Amino acid sequence: MKKFGIIMMFAALLGFTSCGALGAATDSTAAASGLACGKALIALNSSKKAGTLAITNPTDLSNMLVVISAYNGLKTNKDNSAYKKSFASGMVTGGNGLITTANATAITNSLLNATGLDGVNTSNIAQKAQTVGTILQLLAALK
Repeated sequence: MKKFGIIMMFAALLGFTSCGALGAATDSTAAASGLACGKALIALNSSKKAGTLAITNPTDLSNMLVVISAYNGLKTNKDNSAYKKSFASGMVTGGNGLITTANATAITNSLLNATGLDGVNTSNIAQKAQTVGTILQLLAALK
């Protein structure tokens, strides 16, 4: 019951945001996307180091789809500097020390400019050979 009360207070707090804070909602969306993308890139990097990175591995496939989803969000907001900044900040949070403030912007820009992720989705990812190559290029920045 105590948890329910805390959740309700949090929901009420979110409900009291003003119209001026609407931009912040987009930024928090970007940060959440960056966080998920950072975690997925770290997991993919671990698979790469272990020599097990494969599109046929369900965990790797799931993480690739997270990166693709982040790519789609960035592509949609490519002209929104606040979105990109919040996304990069989220990547640092999810990057487990491998994604830092020093390389997050470069990784974000690399992801935004990636060509091998265009049109990739859950239905066709297995047929998109360039997807893994693009992911490997992104992982190269994590050294």
